[in-house]
Parts: sequence; structure tokens; C-alpha cells
Amino acid sequence: MINYSILTKEDKNNLKKMLQLYLHDISRFFPIDFDSEKCEYIYDDIDDYFDNGEKAAIVFFNEDDIIGFSLIDKNEEEYIVQEMFILNNYKNKGYGEECIRKVFDDFRGKWVIRSLPCSEKSENFWNKTIKNYTNDSFELERVGKYNRAVFRFNNLEK
Repeated sequence: MINYSILTKEDKNNLKKMLQLYLHDISRFFPIDFDSEKCEYIYDDIDDYFDNGEKAAIVFFNEDDIIGFSLIDKNEEEYIVQEMFILNNYKNKGYGEECIRKVFDDFRGKWVIRSLPCSEKSENFWNKTIKNYTNDSFELERVGKYNRAVFRFNNLEK
């Protein structure tokens, strides 16, 4: 059974390790700064997910096995999926959709999801997942130099 938990400061090092896997995966789509001295990709805002009530770092798991994570922000108007990562051995098996649906069900309101730039696979995942979740009741716009897909929906009434 798929479930999730919100990470605490004690979990930060584990999130940082998973974040490196994620950043390595997405670096093939666009450049991501790499610190050669530390041998790691740079992600500046990770501490914000532990010191800010408007942000949440979430880990997904199946029984005791970690499946992936998501970073969720909230502002006055909406929830924002900043990052979503599923470990490779769980990809293309429906886990990603099941994981994020649980988050959507538990966090009600307006949502914004920006697909990974230059990744048709990411865009297809979000399009299918949001279409299924909202029964095709969402908005899609394209923004920026990468023509990035941005999805918006409201699940307050669902």
C-alpha cells in the first residue's frame, strides 16, 4: 500500500541524497549547476522545506520501501508542486500517479504543477495524472523559453 509522510529536519540528509538522484536525472533536459568540490548538484532552497510552514517535503513509501519524494509549496492562493521524483525501479508502474493523488486528496485547494522543461515524458505524466484526477477539469498553459506546460486545477469541491 502506498503512503506518504511529511519529512522533518531529522530526515533532511535522506532527502538531500534523493534530491541528488533527481537532479542527476533531470540534468539531461537542461543545465543544472554542479559543485565539483562537493561532487553534488546545487539546490539552494532545501532548508526552506524544514523551516517554513508554507512548504512541505514529502516522502512516498510502499510498506517500508521509499518510492520517491515531492516538494510542495503553498502561498496565499495555491499549492505548488515544485519537485516530484519516483525512483527508477518504481517508474512506469503507476506509483507516481498513486502517490501524488494521495497528496492532492489531503491538500485541498487550487494547485499549480509545472512540468519539467524539455521533457515530453514529464509532461505526459502530469497531463494523464491531472486529467484522471480532475476528470479533465483543468487548465493548461505554455510558458517561457522552453514552452513549459503549466497545469492548474482546483480540488476544493472534489
